This record gives sequence, C-alpha cells and structure tokens, in this order.
Amino acid sequence: MKKILLVLSVLAFTISINAQSLSDLLNRSKSAYKISGEVVGLQDSSVMLAYYFGGKQYATDTAKVVNGKFTFIGDKELKGGMYLIVLSEQQYFDIIISDTHFSFKTDINDLVGSMSFKNSVENPPFYKYLTFIGEMQKEVTPIRAELENADEERKKKLQESVSKIDSKVKSFRSNFIKNNSNKFFTKIVQATTEIEIPESPLDSTGNPDKTFPYRFYKKHFWDYIDFSDERMLRTPIFYNKMDQYLDKLTAKHPDSINVSADVLVEHSRANGEIFQYVVSYITSTYERSKIMGMDAIFVHMVEKYYLTNQCDWVDSIQLVKIADRAQKIAPNLIGREASEFLDFYGRPFMKDLLGKIHTLQEINAKYTLLIFFGPTCGHCKKEMPKVKHALDSLTSTGIDIKTFAVATEFDKKEWGEFITDQETSEWLNVADINHDDEGNPVASSDWRDKYDIYSTPVIYLLDKDKKILAKRITYKQIVDIISRLEEN
Repeated sequence: MKKILLVLSVLAFTISINAQSLSDLLNRSKSAYKISGEVVGLQDSSVMLAYYFGGKQYATDTAKVVNGKFTFIGDKELKGGMYLIVLSEQQYFDIIISDTHFSFKTDINDLVGSMSFKNSVENPPFYKYLTFIGEMQKEVTPIRAELENADEERKKKLQESVSKIDSKVKSFRSNFIKNNSNKFFTKIVQATTEIEIPESPLDSTGNPDKTFPYRFYKKHFWDYIDFSDERMLRTPIFYNKMDQYLDKLTAKHPDSINVSADVLVEHSRANGEIFQYVVSYITSTYERSKIMGMDAIFVHMVEKYYLTNQCDWVDSIQLVKIADRAQKIAPNLIGREASEFLDFYGRPFMKDLLGKIHTLQEINAKYTLLIFFGPTCGHCKKEMPKVKHALDSLTSTGIDIKTFAVATEFDKKEWGEFITDQETSEWLNVADINHDDEGNPVASSDWRDKYDIYSTPVIYLLDKDKKILAKRITYKQIVDIISRLEEN
C-alpha cells in the first residue's frame, strides 16, 4: 500500500512539474520577451529598457511602475547584449540579455549589492563580478586619495596596499573567466583585458626598439574580442575599441586609416551583422568627416567593398547613390593630380573673356590657386575680396602663386563685370560658356562633377605639378597652409 502511495505521489509531482513547465512554455510562446523587475523603494513612475549601440544608448521599451514592480514585455525579439534599465536620469543599472524571460529584485538604495535574479543564467555571475569590483573600489579609493599627500615612507606602504588589491582583482578576474567560460559577460571581461607587451627587442643600433611596444599593442589589439558574436555590438566595449583603434592608434593619414580599416573589416567577417556594422560605420564616418582629405577613406571603402558586391544589405538604388558620390570625390582626392579641363574629345575648352583657350598646365608657378565662383553668387562677392587680399599678402612676401579662376555661370557680361568689380584681372579668368541652338547653356565636359562643385565659391590649392595640396579651403586657410608648407 505504501509503495502504491509513493508511486502516486511521484506521479502527481511529475504531472505538476510538467504542467508548470508547459505553462511556462505557453507563456513564453505568447511573448518574445518578458522581463519582470521589482525595485524596493522605487516610487510609482515609469522605467525604460535601453541598449548600447555605436557609442550611444537607445530606448527599446518602457514600463509603468506600481508599488516598485514593473514588466517589460513584447512580441519583437530582443537582440542579445548589454542593456540598461533606467529608473531616472541619475539612476540606472545594466543587465545582460541572453535569456529573455526572467525576473529580478533589488533595492533602490543598493541596486547592485541587493540584486537577485530568477530564471537567468547570465545575470547572477555578472552581478557577482560587479559586486566584487565595487567592493575593491571602496577599498582602494581612500588609499589612492591618501597617496596624493603622503610622505615617501607612507606612500610606499600605501602603494603596497594598492598592489595587493590589484593582485586580488586580477586573480578574481582570471578565476571568473575560467569558471564562466560559457557566459556572454565573460566575453566582455576578456574584451577589456589589457595587452601584455613583452620586452622590446634590440634595434640595429643595439638599443631597445622604441617603436616595438606600439606596434605590438596595435597588432594584438583585437586579440580578446570575439568577432563571431554579434552581441558584442550591443555593449559599450566594441564601439569604444573600434574608435580607439581608428582614431587613437592610427596615424591621421588616409593611407594609414585605410590599412587599419581593412584589418578591422577582415576581423569582422566572422559575423555578418558585425561586418555590416563595421563597413557601414567606417564608410559613413569618413564621408561626413570635416577633416580635409579623409574622404579618401570613403572612396576606398566604396571601391573595395560596395562596388565588389560585398554589401548585400544595400539595395540597388542606394548603391548607385553611394557609387556616384564616390565617383565624384575620387578625381579630386588630396595628392592626386587635378583634372585638366578637357572636353569629351580630349580637347581643352576653358576660354578667357577674349575667347582664348587656357589650361591648368600652362600655369608655371610653385602654387596654383584654383577657384570656382559664380559671378552672381552673393557669397562669392563677399569672399573674393578676402581671397584676393590673402593672395596679395603672399605674393608681397615673394611666394610664387598664381590663380586659375573658373566662372561657373553662363553670362559673359556678368562675368566680365565681376572681374572688374573684384579687381581680379591679373588672375587667369576662364569660363565654359556655350549654348545649344535653342540658347540653352551647355557644358563642354563633366568638370563640375570632377571637382565636386555643388556650391560656390570652392577653392583648391595645387602644387607645381598640379597635384592637389588642399581643397574646399577658406581664404584664411590659404595663408596658413602655404606658410606651413614653406616652413618645411
């Protein structure tokens, strides 16, 4: 009889467990995510669920708070990563989203230390790590403060205390990574691991190679980032490291940045979403850059990745726009030879007021200022006297510079009046003034596209070989740039 009762009890318990599991599954199937929270002491209000991406935070859901309790629920998938729960502008805390159906409870006065979770695999070890680091920070903060004014004897003891705490943190960190190797937060911890740089080898002079630490650090910069896990995008880590790599560890020269960009893109191929983000980010960032010459990186990215059919997330219409923009920029990149003004048959066509044809190459000077202006352009009328004054100040000091001024409009009379009013007759003034049989203005070539002329005035500075030294510069920059060039 006892055996029968025992079997029935086990059976009832099993049915109960299965029913509970079935209920959980049914609830999960109704929503893509359900995250319930309770913050003891939190007043009735609303809270926000946000995620990290691209160096910023973006709201993805809100919930009302009643008696300290709230629930984020939705039928759209929450992509994995590090998220924030924002209680107010001053109070927020992070959670890991890998599990999408879990709950937590904490206290408004101790958000980290009082935190507990149910049905979450990722977050308990995450908060264990946060709690330990918080405790270590409490220990080391007063020691570091005392160090600032301590005498030498006291400073030595304090530094020993700091070293012990650092050792404790490293040990905890090492054990955490070992014991939680299957957790996403472990990847975040690993991503923040500092690169250990070995002793520098000797250079050809027998001295330690001073460039070795930098080269080693940059070469191994990405060693601890898991590029195969797209959740890394939704953390504060990935963007910061990418920005550091491109902006801090790479010389601010297009060729150097192109090399670093290609290295980063190759790493990112381990995951399609990361590849898309990296390529898109680098391309758009350098297209918008205000630093002269950085548009070369935009052109490089378009030519190497977009025009070779590697960016399948871009539709055909958008691809045409991107390609067209790169095509317009490419001919006038810094360091390239300025395009000569030739028609579609390869003949020069720019004429002065008397109808004589002129070319850029006929100018024999150390520097050539190539100016595009509109005779009726109000901004041009204001800027041109300043440009002329800058040029006059340079020539008065013996700088060998001449001006090739291109009028962008089609009225010869207005063009002549502009030259007279602005007193620029000593410049080589030319224009492409042609009309068809019906009197409509016609351009002899696509020179506007080649020089990316979509507004005026536009100023280029060329060297003696007509290679572009600077572009889209102001009258102030003319003197500054040439002065720097003359000093070198």
